[in-house]
Amino acid sequence: MYTVNSRLPYNQEFDHRFIKYVRHSRNLTLDRFSPYMGVDKSTIAKLEKGQLDFTPYYETKLKEAIKRLQISNIELVSIRNIIESKERKGYR
Repeated sequence: MYTVNSRLPYNQEFDHRFIKYVRHSRNLTLDRFSPYMGVDKSTIAKLEKGQLDFTPYYETKLKEAIKRLQISNIELVSIRNIIESKERKGYR
């Protein structure tokens, strides 16, 4: 169980599934999120849907956006839990 004072590794690995939840955590549209990630909104949409390979370049861009949006490690763990829970239940 993680607490607010837990020391979590900030240098986690991410995949395309995180983009949508990171964006939604700050109530941002694709248009408003694209400057944080430094990628065109159409590219972000393709990444979210898994239509474009999530290369290390895009992972770096996502990490930059996470830092710019000041998303905490606790939020990232919660996002990871949501993704894993949906995966266990068979949701996309």
